[in-house]
Amino acid sequence: AVALAASLHADLCQIYTDVDGVYTADPRHVTGARKIDEITYDEMLELASLGAQVLHNRSVEMAKRYGVNMEVLSSFSGHMGTKVKEVVKTMEKNHVSGIAKDKNVARLALVGLADQPGIAFKIFSLLARKDINVDIILQSIGRNESKDISFTVARGDGPEAKRILEEHQQSIGFQSVELNEEVAKVSIVGAGMVNNAGVACKMFEALFSAGININMISTSEIKVSVLVDERDADRAVQAIHDRFFNEFGSN
Repeated sequence: AVALAASLHADLCQIYTDVDGVYTADPRHVTGARKIDEITYDEMLELASLGAQVLHNRSVEMAKRYGVNMEVLSSFSGHMGTKVKEVVKTMEKNHVSGIAKDKNVARLALVGLADQPGIAFKIFSLLARKDINVDIILQSIGRNESKDISFTVARGDGPEAKRILEEHQQSIGFQSVELNEEVAKVSIVGAGMVNNAGVACKMFEALFSAGININMISTSEIKVSVLVDERDADRAVQAIHDRFFNEFGSN
């Protein structure tokens, strides 16, 4: 649909679905989730990539590339939907636009690596040759001439990644590799985050108040992602949503 809209130079590409638009979180699982009136391409692309299922990320990429304005709206209600475009009126006002959850995640940890140049290259080049994409990466500070590296992959790639690393244990040089498939990634996304200090702190505070432990953290200009135990994922999304949207009535 977006490709046709780009070819036809359409003013708007409307995507009719079974929901009224894009919400601050999945309304089926999060109490108080709100419909977003407008969202930027970059924010929507991050949400789509991080687990939000309203739009396919490829459609958003194409819309951004060709400047196609989109609207997500319901086939049934007739209500106004969510506009997806380059610049939105609320960009400077809202620090966080939405929260996404992704349970299609596995974490691998390599323990007892040599603290020397080239180790990360050896590890990730092996995975790249097998088309295994790596997401969050965490490396410990080297002590006693050794270090640990943890990273996440798609859950379906976890066993294969572990097998590849075990096959090359001697050439890489590590003590053990651990695979944890009972994790989930929870993310906040917002174009206004880059100019507002303390957004990540509020997220961490919400998780602390809910008694949820953070395993890994990844940040960019418009997102903060944390890895938590899968059993805590739904509570984590609710706690974060309450902190940003319900507790104060706004961002």
